[in-house]
Amino acid sequence: MNPGLAVKLSYLSLLALQVVWHALLPPPGGSANWLLALIACLPLLLPLPGILRGQVRSMTWGGYLLVLYFVIGIMEAWSNPQQRLPAMAQIVLALAYFTSLVWLTRRLRPPRH
Repeated sequence: MNPGLAVKLSYLSLLALQVVWHALLPPPGGSANWLLALIACLPLLLPLPGILRGQVRSMTWGGYLLVLYFVIGIMEAWSNPQQRLPAMAQIVLALAYFTSLVWLTRRLRPPRH
């Protein structure tokens, strides 16, 4: 798989997970709250245009943002058994993004002399 495509897919999947988890899943697995879903999605929308254009700087900023989502996923998986499955999905998607971003930047790095 193309690492740029993997970066985009994992980022968009995490964005979609926020909507499903916070707005569509009923309690106890979710919160069924559209306002919470909007608040969870807003930070992810900031670097989205650059990520979709394939700009490495935007992808890097997206990685910084995903640290927050990774930590929230770990906290929810640890402390909230009812929401453990979506929290684990969030952790996996954040790790997939980080891994594919490292893969992409290593491929784009100029060779050393």
